[in-house]
Amino acid sequence: MLYILIALILGFCTPLQTAANSRMRLLVGSAPVSTLISFAVSTIVLIIVALVASISLVPSPQAFHDAPWWSWFIGIIPLITITIAIHLFKEIGQLQAMVIPMFSQLLFSLCIDHFGWFGARVMPMSLQRSIGAVLLIVGVTMVVIIPRLGSNAKTENGGLRQVLWQLAAVLTGFLSSIVGAILASLGQVIGSAIQATTVLFAIATGVMIVFCTINGSLVKSKKAFTAHAPWWTWTGGLLGAIIVLGNAWLIPLTGVSVFMMSLLIGQLMLSLFMERQGWLGAPKKHISLTQIAGILIMLAGIFLIKF
Repeated sequence: MLYILIALILGFCTPLQTAANSRMRLLVGSAPVSTLISFAVSTIVLIIVALVASISLVPSPQAFHDAPWWSWFIGIIPLITITIAIHLFKEIGQLQAMVIPMFSQLLFSLCIDHFGWFGARVMPMSLQRSIGAVLLIVGVTMVVIIPRLGSNAKTENGGLRQVLWQLAAVLTGFLSSIVGAILASLGQVIGSAIQATTVLFAIATGVMIVFCTINGSLVKSKKAFTAHAPWWTWTGGLLGAIIVLGNAWLIPLTGVSVFMMSLLIGQLMLSLFMERQGWLGAPKKHISLTQIAGILIMLAGIFLIKF
């Protein structure tokens, strides 16, 4: 119960992180540069935490030997998902861009638990977990799909192009599921969730520095230091570090599906409240009884999957 509550609270961080990173993107005028700044802040935060906790920043030779070689490159996965997400809303519309990755993440996280992929603890599918998954699907439908059916703008793209972008949306859900599983497994192998998370962000930051240097956008990072912006613009990296560190710590305790879906519920709950209050520039919207009922149904689904 406590771990689910913590995962829900981590989910609250996601809309705040999105708002902060979106403001940083407007400030610097470049999505890659804002991503670089966010990852750099995350890396600095985690380095400070590691030093305070007297944890080595560099994994031991034994850790490099014990962990699969590909696990050290998971920092690249968030870069892929961010790049795809930037284009999804334009290519397939807001509704599909939100819902397809959610359903994909649910499906693949259950598969990871069932088969024990990427070193995850095996949690076989059962009738109770299946019912919980159905409740989660119903809840997402009530919270996300139904309120947007009347206002969702249809995309002008069609045919093969749209299908390919829909498959890309499925891919983002899959990648979001596996990055948590791989990071949690890496943290267990090397014996430190903090060290594993620091490695992830350090590699991702290095890749983004190279990318922004090659495309000539690195110079735009100066705007983040010279322009006037709210203090919370810089919190995207801090929140990102907290969320990803939560992945590495909690997934071995809860399983991939419970953690990912708890994170999603927390994200939806705070997003609805932010829209209700108009926080951080979010347009004010009414929260319907259907959406509230959907959240409750999703919470019931989580408890069935976990217990």
